[in-house]
Amino acid sequence: MKYFLFLLIFIFSRSIFASSEFVSVKSDEVVEVIQNGKKSYLRSGDLIQIKEVDGWKRAIRIITTISPGINTGDAFIGESTYNDHLTDGNLSQVSLKPKSHYITKAIEVEIYNGAKVQLSPGDEIRVLEVDGWKRKIEIINSKTGIKGSAVIGNNTYLGYLNSNVISKKTPVKKTFAKQEEYEYDSLDSLIQRLMNYDGEGDSVDDEELSSGVEVSSVTTSCPQVGKAYKIDRFINVQSKGDKTLGVPKGSTISVKSSGSSCSIEVLELPKESNLNIKIYSPSVKTFPSNLNSDFLTEVQRPSESVKLGPGVKFKLDKNSSVHAYGRRTGKRYKLEPKDTLKVVGKHRNGDYIVTRNGEKWEYRIPYEDLDELNDNAQLSVNLMDSATNILTDNSLEEAVNTVSAEYDCTDDVRENYEDVPLEATDIEWQTCRLKNSKNSRGKTLQANDYMDKELKLKNSDINKILEVPEKRRFAKCISSSLRHGTNRSSNPSCAKDSKGNIIPKRIRQATYSKKSGKKRFAGWRLLNKAPKACASKELSSHLADRFVDMTKCLGVDAKELFPIINHESHFQPKTISPTFALGVGQIVSVNYMDFYNKLNQAKSMIKSNSRVLNYAKPFSTKEGYRAYEDSPSRSKKVSRLTAFFLSDLKDKMTGNQKECKGLKNIYDNPLTLPSSAKKSASKVNEYLRARENERLCSPKNPDEGFYMAAVYYMYNKKYFTYMLEKENKENKLNMTAKQIKDFSIILARWSYNGGVAGVSGPFERLVQKLKKGTIESLDKNNNPIGNKKRKVSGFSNFSNDDFKSYMSYVIKHRYKGGNARRLEVARYVAGSNGVGGIDGDLKQVEKGEENSCGTTY
Repeated sequence: MKYFLFLLIFIFSRSIFASSEFVSVKSDEVVEVIQNGKKSYLRSGDLIQIKEVDGWKRAIRIITTISPGINTGDAFIGESTYNDHLTDGNLSQVSLKPKSHYITKAIEVEIYNGAKVQLSPGDEIRVLEVDGWKRKIEIINSKTGIKGSAVIGNNTYLGYLNSNVISKKTPVKKTFAKQEEYEYDSLDSLIQRLMNYDGEGDSVDDEELSSGVEVSSVTTSCPQVGKAYKIDRFINVQSKGDKTLGVPKGSTISVKSSGSSCSIEVLELPKESNLNIKIYSPSVKTFPSNLNSDFLTEVQRPSESVKLGPGVKFKLDKNSSVHAYGRRTGKRYKLEPKDTLKVVGKHRNGDYIVTRNGEKWEYRIPYEDLDELNDNAQLSVNLMDSATNILTDNSLEEAVNTVSAEYDCTDDVRENYEDVPLEATDIEWQTCRLKNSKNSRGKTLQANDYMDKELKLKNSDINKILEVPEKRRFAKCISSSLRHGTNRSSNPSCAKDSKGNIIPKRIRQATYSKKSGKKRFAGWRLLNKAPKACASKELSSHLADRFVDMTKCLGVDAKELFPIINHESHFQPKTISPTFALGVGQIVSVNYMDFYNKLNQAKSMIKSNSRVLNYAKPFSTKEGYRAYEDSPSRSKKVSRLTAFFLSDLKDKMTGNQKECKGLKNIYDNPLTLPSSAKKSASKVNEYLRARENERLCSPKNPDEGFYMAAVYYMYNKKYFTYMLEKENKENKLNMTAKQIKDFSIILARWSYNGGVAGVSGPFERLVQKLKKGTIESLDKNNNPIGNKKRKVSGFSNFSNDDFKSYMSYVIKHRYKGGNARRLEVARYVAGSNGVGGIDGDLKQVEKGEENSCGTTY
């Protein structure tokens, strides 16, 4: 009965609401609507009509429903919630096919990928619903061959309608110019038949292939495979998505395969074209008569991605430039199209080592930058010179084998250099890939614009962020950091329920192995992998905005904290460690749960105005904190982290400070465990694993991840300041005030990876060694030099590098854990031989501009 009623109303409504959008409900008790001030849920099978947008809500009309408490008639639904339900499949659009409109004068519209295209008189469109300021349309037939979704400003559309530029009247059919003398519907049918033809059954005859196309002779076979041709007329092609597209006159194509239809690749569009070449798939199909020799001219292929091995000579495209770094100077230089570059080797980090214009001086170009230009055909490779160089250059092997670490040479600086290093304000953005591609090394690069899609930032909003000097500087730093990020990222589901909350879904799957016939847990597998985030203007600026606001809110130096997040995640919002630490802060599950447990405890005390508030208030002062730490454990009323929330962060969490809106959001909407998850530790872990995607979904993730990273760092630093002052007084270690400040920061950085207890133990061992008056002398790898000893008087005359070296040495032997874990913690700050670690990663990101992004202590 329900579906019979649905069908009757559906048929009846076709004539009444011909230009409206209808959707049917596909899920029970998920889609929430508001009617007469009351919230209710629709049921599967209900039909609603979608109407105009009114601020944050979308007006709707209930056409038919079986949901209790809901009547047919007007109601509304949240606009963002409505779009999420469409994406998640809880609502399904019902096609009512509105009547066609026709173009009488040339107009410009925006197609699905953002490209602007021109519609011509006689083109057929369907006018769809309003979406904010835009009017959605569907291109049915056009002279350019483009079909599918498009948008136009709604006010512009209304003006066109009033002036009859867009008309409901069917135009008198006209014959187009010679190259376009065919009925588009019949051509579409023909191409569809070609696409579906699999070599069996009836084939398409020659007469049908050439129908409607005027050429001197009809071609029934494809041009030679592999060669490039410039087309002297417009042609129609069909993509894999069954979309008919037009390739404009003057384009360069190549034939990839032949048969009853020709598979071609669009290599280059004419300069005057406003189409985006990315709308064409890697290959599209057309019929042979569209590629008649009368309008094909064989040409050389445009510059393509060529493997940039030693000996290869190339120039940059005239509209391109790339930054390089002097191998000896360490300075940054701008290489331009006038320069002839030659690859002489590869750095051990993958960067290209090149020479310029035959000079002996060598430069290092980051491989991401040069590969991106190569992949986008923005390099012109001299194949003849390159082939000669590869065969005759006997110094190549030596060049490759002698590539050394970054910035290891500071002597022999070239004088009177004509180039001037770029200003620190210059920012290099990346363009996110819209489709999979292969780089010069044959590796498949996945499409990567998922972060930009989720952020949906306007360019005006981004520019407003970049007007703040500090945010602009960190946007540059974060952009550089993102380029060095890990590829181990997740592509989580960010689908929302009717209340706008992320629907919990797993991002990992348990794997098992069988030994001796027994099934044993072997580890976790990431379900949906994604490439590293693109250092786009949108993402870099957004992260800089949230990062700087967070540091201002908490009162921590941004340059002090930057190196930790840079080393942990390289600011990749969805990066995941092998142990499933997530996000920019790389917070593991146990710390994630501990953070919210202590926050909820503090929140409960704040709301109830507990007497503990007065107890914790002095905790924010040095004297009050010392009294807290010196008191017996049994007398402590709250944990160290809870006390930190109550003393240092209470006013920031509950106030309305602009920079603290991210922290206030965490405070207002904390994670709370249901009673079922509190029964055991395994239940807690299971609950968290099922909701890991919530922590990765932007834009909440940067706020939460940044604040968690900063809070753990800050309250650990507070403890280490207390500990150093106490040890200095009790053991007469001769530390200066500056040493205590710097050493507390170094230990707080170490604790981020090794934990407070894990780092405190090795430090106590170091103190015991110093009290003997002598200590082992260490080499550059922080290992003892035979039996050689060094006289010491506490920490007197110890530099920060000395402190890091000896802490690294003691951690290798005193940290509680396996050998691999000990080495990992030992190298966390100092790295190994000046490479890696927090210090080394910061140097790599700053690229010679010392202290521009972070501070090395």
